[in-house]
Formats: sequence, structure tokens, C-alpha cells
Amino acid sequence: MRLATSPLKSSRIWLASHGSRAAGSVALSGGDLKSRKLAVPLFALLALGHCLAFVDRNLPAVAAPLLKTDMGLSDAQLGLLDGPAFVLLYVVGMLGSWPLARSRNRFRMLALCIVTWAAGMAIFAFGHAFIVLVLARAMVGLGQAAYVPLALNLMVECSAPQWRARSIAIFTAAAPIGRGLSLLLGGGVLAMFARWVPGAAFAHWRLLFLVMAAPNLLLIGMLLNRKELSHEAAPPSGGVFKQIQAAFWERPGMMCAYLCGAGASVLVVQAIGAWAPSILHREHGLTPAMAASVFGVCLLVAQPVGHFTAGALIDRSQRGMSPMTMVAWALLLVIPLLSLIPRASSASTACCLLALASLVGGIAALAALANLPLILGTSLHDAGFRIFLSFITLTGVALGPFMTGLISDGLGTGGHGLSLALCNVCAGAAVLGTLAAFFAGRNGRRTAMEHVG
Repeated sequence: MRLATSPLKSSRIWLASHGSRAAGSVALSGGDLKSRKLAVPLFALLALGHCLAFVDRNLPAVAAPLLKTDMGLSDAQLGLLDGPAFVLLYVVGMLGSWPLARSRNRFRMLALCIVTWAAGMAIFAFGHAFIVLVLARAMVGLGQAAYVPLALNLMVECSAPQWRARSIAIFTAAAPIGRGLSLLLGGGVLAMFARWVPGAAFAHWRLLFLVMAAPNLLLIGMLLNRKELSHEAAPPSGGVFKQIQAAFWERPGMMCAYLCGAGASVLVVQAIGAWAPSILHREHGLTPAMAASVFGVCLLVAQPVGHFTAGALIDRSQRGMSPMTMVAWALLLVIPLLSLIPRASSASTACCLLALASLVGGIAALAALANLPLILGTSLHDAGFRIFLSFITLTGVALGPFMTGLISDGLGTGGHGLSLALCNVCAGAAVLGTLAAFFAGRNGRRTAMEHVG
């Protein structure tokens, strides 16, 4: 968000260059972790954490119909919980965790990240005021923002060059898998509650957040039992950020266009993921549990297919179509798909259209990520990755769900108001993203050749 092949093989330049720097700076005793047999359990553990992060991150989409009924929230408030509340402290965690990457207790730091977002889940479950729910989501965002770069850098350090890309692919694949599992498992848990504890005094959505937070406790224990790895200190961060600033101002137009295309791609994926279950429930009569489960199954198929497709297309067109040109074509394709969603006459048709639009949006988002190492020098990849994630989270994750909810409130709850709002927000972003991506693709080719060469 898939074990043998890499959906991100197109980023092998970044992985090889970034990994070679890490390999030269890491002092792994006896080189044990260069053995695939010993490293795979570690990679699986870190990827599991990434998967659980996305399971927990997307639970508000599962519980949205129940939250709306139980707490009387508007669509704008639901969108705020899914997006802006989550990213409230995300940039703080993403950039603030950079010094922690040089800590001698990185497994403990990772465990602390999970404790933070699990505590946020528990606070959300017991919250009775909207502001408490917002602060709880901010805690979830803070913990997950710090976890991702710490875990990813650790995987790069511990990977042998010949299978580094595949190792990282396991980690990145955990995100879309976690997103799909969140809907599928969350819907299943709600269905179980509806059958076995229909009259529970504690609201089902509250029980859902507590139950889904429980697996994090096992992961925390496993991380705390890992032996810490020695490594050399990374270079100071100040000089790197100055270099990134210089690289940005060297080609500000191309950089802004690149970020616009990437942000639009993520916005489409996040808005669909946040509101698809509510559309299926509100406009097509499915129960909240059934709506989440059905779309979760579709997403588990669509998102991995999107990753594999993007990786294969970019790998095969390294000397032809640039990644940003692929972003542009994917965003252009998603527009007619979005326009058909409000016209869907059945739940199955709407679900397929939503999943297909998410698949195409995922192709665009992955292609945008693959373009990042091509426009930055090798020494800037780590910091560039953090800044990139911070930007797309602020734009795509925060704005997509929130703007959809805000427009839905204006259109009203009757008919196809929610799906129309989703179409308007995502299609508008896709149009802007398409134009920006075409511009970035044309003007970024020379930059890519400079850094690859």
C-alpha cells in the first residue's frame, strides 16, 4: 500500500543509491543481517507494522455511518476526522523523527510510535466530544508519521543490494493491503457485534476501535524483544534541507507541478477510500458492515493490481514515457470513471466503479513516487522522501475527505449528494493534476537524466 516481485522496481535507482549510502554507513555485526534468512523476519515485522498502521488509519471510513448516527456529525465533520485531524501533527512526526533515525534504540522508538497511535485509538473509542475525537486522530497521525520513515530506513540499511528493491516492496505493499483489510475486517467486526451484542450499552463503533487496536500490543512486544543494531551517525540535517531548498528554487515551476500532480493523485485515492463505504450505505442501501466489507474486498484486489501495473509500465518505458506523463494519463482516465459513480444504478456497479477509480488513482500515485528519485540528487533522497510524504499527506489525505464532506453537506443528504460531492472534488483535482503532471513530465526529463547519469 506481493512477495516475490516488486511493484516499485521502477524506484530501484533510489533504492540502490540510498541503500549503498546506508550500506557504507551501517556496521552490522558480522554482517548477519545481510543474510536473507535472518533479515526476512525483521522485514516482515516492520511491514506488519505498516499494514496495521493503515488498518487503524482507515477505520473512520468504516465507522462513518455509525458515527453520523450516534454523535450527530455532519459530513464535513466526518471528513475532518478522516483527513485534517489525522494530519494535524503528521508533519511534526514525519520531520521531527529524523533525529530518531540516528538513535541507538530504534526498535524502542518504533514501539513508542505504535504506543502513541494505539493510545489515540483508545482515546477515540472513549471520546464523547468532537474535539476529543479530533485530538485522538491527531495522536494516531503523529505515531504513524514517525513510524514510516524509521521503519523504511531500517529496512534499507539491513537489505543486501541484490534484493533491496523487493524488500522495500514488501513494506510499501503493506499500505494498500492494510487499507483494504481495514474495511474488510472492520466490516466483519461490526457485523459480528450486530449479531452477538445487538443491544450493547457501549456503541459498536467504540468497540470496533478497541478491538482493532489490540493487535498493536503484540507488535509492540515483538519490537521490544528485538536486539538493537549498531550504525554510524547520519550527516547533519541542516545542510541537507538547504540543498533541497536550492534544488527546488533551481526549477520551481517543475517542482511545483510535480507536487501538484502527486498531491492530486493521492487526493483521489484517499477521498474514495474515505467515502466509498458511506456511498454504498447511504445511496445503495447496504448496511454499514456490508458496505465496508464489500468495498474492502474490492480494494484488496484493486490496489495491488494498481501497484503491479504501475511498476510494470514504468519499468518497460524507462526510455519512453516518463513517470509524470504516466501520472497525467492515469488522472485523465480517472475523470470519466468518477463521473459514472453518481449515475450507478446498483451497489455492485457503484462498488466496481469506486474500486476501478481507486486502482487508476493508485497507478498515478505510485508513478509520482517513482519520479521522486529522478529529480533529486542521491544525498537528498531521505529528506526528500519525508518532505514528499508530508506534502501529499497535507494535500491529499487532509483535503480530499474533508472537501468531499463539506460539499456533500451543501448538496444535502438526499439522492446522490455524497457521490456527486466525491465526483466534483476528485475530478477537479484530477484535471489540475493532469495539467501539472504533463508539464512536470515534459520539463523534468532533463533533470532526471542529470541525476541518473
